[in-house]
Amino acid sequence: LFLILHHIIGDAWSLNLFLRETLDTYRALAAGQVPHLNPLPIQYSDYAWWQQAQQQTGSCTGQVEYWKQQLADAPRVLELPADRPRPPLQTFRGHTEHFLFSATLTADVTALSRRNHATPFMVLLSAFAVLLHRYSDQDDFVIGTAIANRTRAETEDLVGLFVGMLPLRLVLAGDPPFVDLLQRVRRTALE
Repeated sequence: LFLILHHIIGDAWSLNLFLRETLDTYRALAAGQVPHLNPLPIQYSDYAWWQQAQQQTGSCTGQVEYWKQQLADAPRVLELPADRPRPPLQTFRGHTEHFLFSATLTADVTALSRRNHATPFMVLLSAFAVLLHRYSDQDDFVIGTAIANRTRAETEDLVGLFVGMLPLRLVLAGDPPFVDLLQRVRRTALE
């Protein structure tokens, strides 16, 4: 079974919702029951209206100021060593490398995150920051990450494109021990 979903109408969260509701419906029908899906408290158009209202009323001014301060004087480029010069015009051509963590490494990451009141994402982001620091010799850079962006409870069961990109500025000044860096990353991610 293949399901193709254009990103403009949904994200990974939406796909999981769709699959869960499809399986629940199938199970109910297979058992001779009438499927029951909870009514949605809102529609996607309500979410779009909220966003537009936020922009028009200026209620997100505090957030804009936070990001201006957070990203002030941030380096625009991460200078990584490359096998050829950076092209004058950005092309976005690249390569993806897929790999799996072993069960042992996954357990170690989980344990480290629990000991430090962090998430596995925060641990892996910290490790990635160390790697970028070592390759670039830069101690200040921005890493972009995707977020679910479902900040209201009403959106949790709604299919739609909510995903957003979040720039996380990481500063490794002072060559902190990994656990200290993890706490910096944790603070940045939670802010």
